[in-house]
Amino acid sequence: MVVRVAYMGIPGSNSEQAATELAGAMGWDVFVLIPKEDSRNTVAALDSGEADYGVVASRNVTAGPVEETERSLEGRGDIEILRALWLPIHHCVFVKHPGVSVRRVASHIQALLQTKEHLNMLYPDSDRVEVSDTAVAAEMLSDGRLPEDTAVVCRRNAGEMFRLHLVHENIEDMEGNMTEFELLRLRR
Repeated sequence: MVVRVAYMGIPGSNSEQAATELAGAMGWDVFVLIPKEDSRNTVAALDSGEADYGVVASRNVTAGPVEETERSLEGRGDIEILRALWLPIHHCVFVKHPGVSVRRVASHIQALLQTKEHLNMLYPDSDRVEVSDTAVAAEMLSDGRLPEDTAVVCRRNAGEMFRLHLVHENIEDMEGNMTEFELLRLRR
């Protein structure tokens, strides 16, 4: 039987990595990952039966609780947490072209909070743009949905996957930056 695991994010996201590691920890040899971009859609995949399990970020050691996950699970006594995993989180800054003058930085709110001090030093006059996921930010810059004078904060593999130019690596403000991810299912 193939186990279906929905996760907040898209390929290249921290949640994809967490979903893969949690599936391995559960001993599932055959599983399929279903990208759902955010916590709300991950929970909806459980409700609809599209997924057997869901993976969401719950909290970060630097930025605290993941509010979108808290809102998605509020009042949901029918969802149980089967397992949790702390995943080391490293953030990189990517741009579309070398030498671009950065006017804005885009990423998930958690990544922006986890890199706030570094971003203020690197790009003090830039605007911050919140998007649904770190890898989505990379995809949006790559395909032109974000202006070319935007930098994105994401995992290294996401920036590389979307053929962006690496400018800075490991810009998380706290050494030992980690996020807890939870494996969810509907109560049986």
